[in-house]
Amino acid sequence: MEWNHEAIKFYSAQDWGAGHHLRKVEDLLKTFEPQTLLGSIDECLELYNVKKFIDAGLRFPEWSDVMVDSFKDKCRKIPGLIGKFLGAVNDSNILDHYDMMNGVYEDNFWEVACEYKLYERISAEKLDELLSAQPRALGYALRHKKIVLHHGKVLSSQLEANVHTAERLMSHYLVAHENDQVACYFPSEFTQEKRDQILWQYVESDDANPNYLALLWQAQSTAEFPVSDRLRLKAKKQHEAATEKLFAERPGMSYGAEIGFTSRPDYSTDESYTDRIYHALYSREWLKDNLDYPTLLNNFIYLFGYVDRSFRCAFTSLQSKLGVFERHLGIKGVKDYQTGVAFSMDRMRTILQMQAYKQELEKLDVRIEDIFKWFFEVYLQEEFGAKGFTYTPPSEHTTPAEKCKLLAISIDGVLKQYRLFLEDGFVDRELLEMSSGHIVFSEIRSMVDKKYAYSKSDELQREQFILYSDQSIVTYTDKTQSRYDNLPKMLLLEEMAMEDFHEYQQGSLNWLLKRGTIGQEPTGKLTINKGKVVVLKDLFANEVVCPSYYGQWASEIQALVVSGDMEYENTLFSRPEQAYLNYMLNKSEYSNGLDLRNKYSHDTCSLKEEVQIQDYIELLKIMVLIIIKINEEFCLREMKRSPKT
Repeated sequence: MEWNHEAIKFYSAQDWGAGHHLRKVEDLLKTFEPQTLLGSIDECLELYNVKKFIDAGLRFPEWSDVMVDSFKDKCRKIPGLIGKFLGAVNDSNILDHYDMMNGVYEDNFWEVACEYKLYERISAEKLDELLSAQPRALGYALRHKKIVLHHGKVLSSQLEANVHTAERLMSHYLVAHENDQVACYFPSEFTQEKRDQILWQYVESDDANPNYLALLWQAQSTAEFPVSDRLRLKAKKQHEAATEKLFAERPGMSYGAEIGFTSRPDYSTDESYTDRIYHALYSREWLKDNLDYPTLLNNFIYLFGYVDRSFRCAFTSLQSKLGVFERHLGIKGVKDYQTGVAFSMDRMRTILQMQAYKQELEKLDVRIEDIFKWFFEVYLQEEFGAKGFTYTPPSEHTTPAEKCKLLAISIDGVLKQYRLFLEDGFVDRELLEMSSGHIVFSEIRSMVDKKYAYSKSDELQREQFILYSDQSIVTYTDKTQSRYDNLPKMLLLEEMAMEDFHEYQQGSLNWLLKRGTIGQEPTGKLTINKGKVVVLKDLFANEVVCPSYYGQWASEIQALVVSGDMEYENTLFSRPEQAYLNYMLNKSEYSNGLDLRNKYSHDTCSLKEEVQIQDYIELLKIMVLIIIKINEEFCLREMKRSPKT
């Protein structure tokens, strides 16, 4: 047989290049004779990959069953050939084999070394020599538990000497991996003391990656990966120094916001966005002429846009707001709340709005926290008959740290009161005083049935991706070029038929046809299911839809729930809002959370007054969000109780 030395490599059955390699598999197996003696490690590992293709069930449509059976029969002989070849590999020749091996097969070498127990015939001294000569091989060896158990002492020594060990540790325990994480085992000989030493050396080095330093200082200590507070503090300081140096040498993209109140007698708002800076000037006259508390609270909705038309919080982090590079590049912690430029912009905007609003109101002798007190103690009772709510604002001369502590306590307090009202129809003060547990945002129920709806099936996620993702393959055609950023817009504004799309795009379109998301007229024109795509567009952008605001399209949501593609949930806060609150207030879900509630209640907050003031503004924002959501609950309940006209 003439051997094909163009490397055949199996990555996965879903790999886009699988077809190209499968054609080479076909050519090889047609001439392959099972009695062939393997002449090199590359031939051995190439056959190992060939067998993977056939075992995965990959085949071309034109392959007959007879041909497939023939290929399977030949592949059944491959393990014996590999075993015979590897049986001759030992201390005397393993370095030569490794040096001659095609690098594309490096991971496969360690797979067969484990599977065929080659590691048992290689001495510790020879393995140490191999790993010293080929430092990259250490990562592949650590993927195999049997090898790690057998050669733990050697691997531990190599880990201590390898410059990538600290990052390998953090990657394994702290980094979020988009695809399935590759297995990694650390030998018991690589003790916690040795790990700590490696991490300290990394943090103190000049070459430490700022992204890994951020991961380390935000890490939560666990039994698997304990991290001391001293190490976290050192990593934090090193990260700040590295970041400052980086931006001093290479300034990055700047963005920001400018917010204020000025004289605008016509009550108008001047908003603009130039050079990545958001500008907003609000009418001082509007404020002076509308100092009633309901209007002052409504300003957060209709003037500052703290929520959207469905009363969803407008400053949570959402996947749809992340750019393609923000989604896929960089190092992200396994428990990170993922944020991007859009989230940072929204956060900056809403902080400045709150600061400017607070200052302007104080000039008019109005304190925001007095408005909060009015909402809970007056408005809820007078408007909805909700009795028993209380709110105690801090005194005017309380320090910023004390304000933060009291406001964090109040956030828990009002949510507990809401929960008791939901259970009993009033707030039982004595029962409230017996409540000492923390609030879990996901467990706070709604008064309203079918409050939120979420995607439930993989099929619906795929539909959203095809229709609206910036990575969708169906938005560019020769006919329309790049005029449309999503398929529904294209089909609404253009006369498109199946033949207007490339063959590689038609599979997705046919799948959408079967799903009823798009249609096809007798003329061949492609159409869209308007009701369904309205729901899917909202769902893709916001990760949650609110049926109460859908009117005629609510039946579309119901149909998707019935089909198993969506599910209802009745909670006070939507899932994105729950995630945001957990990020801001505690570390129950996210390692990079701001932990505002806990650090003030445990007296571990910063002593810098400017930090305390900003934290107070963030807590005010959260209380405003809670007030908006509770008010929405009562309004929706009353709306559903009212007879339809």
